[in-house]
Amino acid sequence: MPLASCLAALAFPALPAHAAADLFERTIEELGELRVVSVSRRSEPLREAASSIYVITAEDIRRSGFSSIPEILRLAPGVEVARTGAHSWTISIRGFNSDLSNKLLVLIDGRSVYSPLYAGVFWDAQDTLVHDIERIEVISGPGGTLWGANAVNGVINIITRSASETKGSLVELGTGDEQQLSIGLRHGFSLTSDMAARTYLKYTDRDGSRSPSGEDGVDDVGMMQAGFRMDWERDANTRATLQGDIYDGELGSMLLGDFTLGTLPGSPTPGDVDISGHNLLARWNRQLANGGDLRLQAYYDHTTRNTPGSFNEDRDTLDLDFQHHFAASERHNIVWGAGFRWTSDQLDNTLFASFLPDERTDRTFSLFFQDEIGLWDDRAFLTLGAKVERNDYTDFEVQPNIRATWNVADGHTLWAAVSRAVRIPARLNTDLELTVPVEVPGLAFPLYILVSGNDDYQSEELVATELGYRAGLTQDLSLDFSLYYNQYDRLQTQEPGEITFAGEPVPEYVTLRATLENGMEGNAYGGSLVANWQPTPYWKLQFQYAYLEMDLELKPGALDEGALTIAGNSPRQQAAVHSFLELPYDFDIYVGVRYTDELQSLGVPGFTSIDLSLGWQASERLRTSLTVHNLNDDAHLEFGGGNLIERSARLTAVFTF
Repeated sequence: MPLASCLAALAFPALPAHAAADLFERTIEELGELRVVSVSRRSEPLREAASSIYVITAEDIRRSGFSSIPEILRLAPGVEVARTGAHSWTISIRGFNSDLSNKLLVLIDGRSVYSPLYAGVFWDAQDTLVHDIERIEVISGPGGTLWGANAVNGVINIITRSASETKGSLVELGTGDEQQLSIGLRHGFSLTSDMAARTYLKYTDRDGSRSPSGEDGVDDVGMMQAGFRMDWERDANTRATLQGDIYDGELGSMLLGDFTLGTLPGSPTPGDVDISGHNLLARWNRQLANGGDLRLQAYYDHTTRNTPGSFNEDRDTLDLDFQHHFAASERHNIVWGAGFRWTSDQLDNTLFASFLPDERTDRTFSLFFQDEIGLWDDRAFLTLGAKVERNDYTDFEVQPNIRATWNVADGHTLWAAVSRAVRIPARLNTDLELTVPVEVPGLAFPLYILVSGNDDYQSEELVATELGYRAGLTQDLSLDFSLYYNQYDRLQTQEPGEITFAGEPVPEYVTLRATLENGMEGNAYGGSLVANWQPTPYWKLQFQYAYLEMDLELKPGALDEGALTIAGNSPRQQAAVHSFLELPYDFDIYVGVRYTDELQSLGVPGFTSIDLSLGWQASERLRTSLTVHNLNDDAHLEFGGGNLIERSARLTAVFTF
């Protein structure tokens, strides 16, 4: 039995008011000048970034009509976004998608939201007011040198707008057949001449999805979130930010019944998974006279997740991060920094899922250094860097990279990179005791599969080789092409152990034991292509294509053939066309057509989905939109073990004043 099937209950119960420049009015050439920070941890033009990076802009989000972060990520090429229920998602980049995806680092305004419990992201708890998102930078490929462990196959960096850009009030009201009610409130104001603030409140009530058998699901959602942000610009060179969020929600789910060794649980019953949390982040930036800058950031994050019958988790995290960027000479552009992360949890164990010990505190220390070296006439650059981390699971980890960039001609950039990244162990890998009851027809006694963590579990490793070309062919046409070859080692397997019989002379129950090991290796290769075309000032088209091929094998002595099936959890091909069109009389329309190839291991056929959003700027203060998901399909399955994703419609009105 694959581990993901056993641990599904761990993964989930399983127009801005004062917009910046309208990006739709920029040419394709000008969009290439957008500044990004995720590749080198310093501001640089998108067209010069030595990485496969894609930016989802605020304008794209507004026109698409998407209302949640996972939905918005469908706009990025190569991101594997599969909805499995009303509040549950599986999201990955470049393979290994599952209920427990763990090779992706996600940041919200510099705050890492991955869970040390299983090294993944609880997507049902990640939300914000989408009107406040400035952009989302999506890196396909490793980012461990700058961002640390778990930035293996990609980095998603969600960046919200300064409080000074969101002054005034906003009211959003939405209703639909699936997302039955959504309310968003925001008020931004000036505290002093150089200090601004905003507060927001968001509520979502979503109906349950439909089971594959056609029955109404029980995974309805009730979620409330509120937050604030304050920005202080002391002068042109000094900025400080203080922001925080608090949330509380009930996620409907089918819950496992109680059982004891020797008995089997009754049928799963409907219930609620309770989630809540709060966070507070402070950041200070200082521009230096030599063109460099300093940044100091600290945040505290508390999360609670109560899954009856499975586990309860309370977690506190404190993170400190320092960064210094400076030009050492005309040829050397250096970024270095240090960080400390402290995380502590308390778990209420059950027979089904226990973590031993039930309380644990982990500390991570890190130091990174990266130097961009100018080689030739501001056209060729070599970047050398490495990050050293000390963690409580595997001690020291080193994640180096080397990147080369050649500005072949104006608007034409060729880049290449070789990087090492690691996914350090999580609580699930080392401390888990999972007891899964299995009902076998005709068997006279209960059967249990006992999966145990491993104190000697090692970090999973990636060595990635990448090549990319970015070209602005004309002011209205651009191409972005990338290839990669990934070599993986020490991937997770579930190795069978002894079979034990309890009771004499007739067994009361039987236990099949298994241990988590690093028993798999392999490679993956593929690439992506993005073409942007703006045939008229009022129409923007984008074509996306991504290809993935995986070849995994067991290491000598490993026996878990089931682990190999994860290669078939991801689509071999993904393609999309996104069309943004301005219409007369202040109407605009977005049409997105997405094709996702079959998931061979999960028996999920390939599908095409069409999303449409028709917007109308009724007045300067009122925008309305009608958004329809899966326009061409009554319902389809997006991932194994999930529910059907139905056609849905939502009507939204946004008032600003």
